[in-house]
Amino acid sequence: MNETLITILDRSTTRSFTEQPLDDDQLAALKNAALAAPTARNRQENRFLFVTNKDLLERVNQKVLELLAAEDGQTSLNRMKERGARSVFYDAPLVVFIYSKASKYAYLNAGIAVQNLALAAHSLGLGSCINGLCTDALKTDVPGNLAAEMGLEPDDHCHIAIAIGHIAQDKEPHSFDYSHCRDIE
Repeated sequence: MNETLITILDRSTTRSFTEQPLDDDQLAALKNAALAAPTARNRQENRFLFVTNKDLLERVNQKVLELLAAEDGQTSLNRMKERGARSVFYDAPLVVFIYSKASKYAYLNAGIAVQNLALAAHSLGLGSCINGLCTDALKTDVPGNLAAEMGLEPDDHCHIAIAIGHIAQDKEPHSFDYSHCRDIE
């Protein structure tokens, strides 16, 4: 099996990170992986915020928790509690927020980029946790949002984020259900 397939099959979501920061080479490799993501019509609309500021990440976390509590997000809050998490980012030292202006393919492009980042992180011996919960904290129509503080313009839309760091506790990749695949000949 080739190296790429091994990386894909071995990767699992990390929900426990060490405090060790990423080094400059790791950050550069992740930026390259993000920028290498293909985009519809090669428009390259994605923008990436590489956030290592713990105070800012904690403010985003607090806003997300506040929104979950107000929007009946008890299922998500309970899942975090079961996992022993106090942060939607599981205290990762880096969170990459992927955003762009609105476009027909914005979410598709962001999904491709976040997968590039997840696989790149794994190939570097790092863990990652893809996060869609945090996007509401950056919506400009949400009272008390953190969009301006993150440098987003009013027409920027955060699509998804990914927490990345050194793995404190690993888990096995999920098993496959081949009934989810159908062959048409």
